[in-house]
Amino acid sequence: MTILVGYTRTPEGHAALRRGVETAGSTGKPLAIFPLSDRAEGAAGDASLEAALGAGARLLERDPQGRHPAEELIDTAQEAGAELVVIGVRNRSRVSKILLGSDAQSIILGSPVPVLTVKAATDER
Repeated sequence: MTILVGYTRTPEGHAALRRGVETAGSTGKPLAIFPLSDRAEGAAGDASLEAALGAGARLLERDPQGRHPAEELIDTAQEAGAELVVIGVRNRSRVSKILLGSDAQSIILGSPVPVLTVKAATDER
């Protein structure tokens, strides 16, 4: 079983990555990192991602078909046999959620495995 982190280069994404690394370390489970951004997110220049990869985490690749990131993360969780999905969340107004939707909400409601949501510390924003 794998710990799967939905990662973005944001304070919330870094918080999710830290929690995923901690959880994988304490449970002895492998860590997989799924980039939620539409663009490719290599490790170059991202110290926290480089550290996680150096510690044995695996960086997954997005489907070139361009499906919605939340749907792809849910499918990846099933395919990888994930035990836990870790994502970062932030506060949003009700109107913002209605107009723009919420990837986090889609993942939370659609995931077949437990989802751990984490917030960035206030000093990271």
